[in-house]
Amino acid sequence: MKFIMRAFLTAFALSLLILPTIWTNPAVAKARIIERTKYYSVSGRTGKQLFKSIVRRGPKLKKTGHAIATTHTKIKITNVKVSIKGRYCVVKADVKVTLVYTLPKWRGSKRASKKLRRKWKKFNKLVQKHEATHGRISREYARELDRKINKLSGRVSKGCKDFGRRSKRSIRLIQKNFIKRHFSFDRREGRARSRIRRLQKALLVSR
Repeated sequence: MKFIMRAFLTAFALSLLILPTIWTNPAVAKARIIERTKYYSVSGRTGKQLFKSIVRRGPKLKKTGHAIATTHTKIKITNVKVSIKGRYCVVKADVKVTLVYTLPKWRGSKRASKKLRRKWKKFNKLVQKHEATHGRISREYARELDRKINKLSGRVSKGCKDFGRRSKRSIRLIQKNFIKRHFSFDRREGRARSRIRRLQKALLVSR
C-alpha cells in the first residue's frame, strides 16, 4: 500500500506575480479569471488497480510524487499604469488568474462492479470539490490582489520611491496569507479522519 501515500490526495501548483514592464492606458480595475479542466485516464476493476493507475498516470509533483488531482494557479499583472494625482503617485493595473484543474477520469468503469463504481463516484466527487476549493481560494486572492494594487500610492515628494517599498510589503503579505490558506486546507483534508481520506481508504479495498 505504499503507492497510496505517494498518490495521496491532491495538490496545487502556483506561479505568482509575473510583473511585465508594460506601460499602457489603464483598463477598468477588475480581476480577470480563466478556468479550465483537463483529465488523465485511469483504469482498473478493483480499488487497488485504480490507485496503481493513478500512480502511473496522475500529475507528477517534484516533492511528493504523483497526485490524484491538482489545481495550478498562474497569476499575472498586466497593463500597468503609474500616474500623478496631486501629491501622490497612483497605479492602475489588471490582474489575470488562470486556473487549470487536472482530474482523473475512469475509463472502462462499466466492466467493474456496481459497488466499486458507487465508491469511485463518491470519492471522485469529493476530489472535484477539493480542487474547486483551491480554485475559490485563488479567485479570492486575485480579487484581493486587484483591490490592493489599484489602491497603492506613493509620494511625489519622494520621487515615488516609497511606492515600490509599499507595494512589495503589501503584496508579500497577501501572498503569504494566500499560500497559508492553501496549505492549511490541504492539511485538514489530509487528516486520517477526514471524509476524503476515509472514502479513499474504502475505495482502495473495494472490488
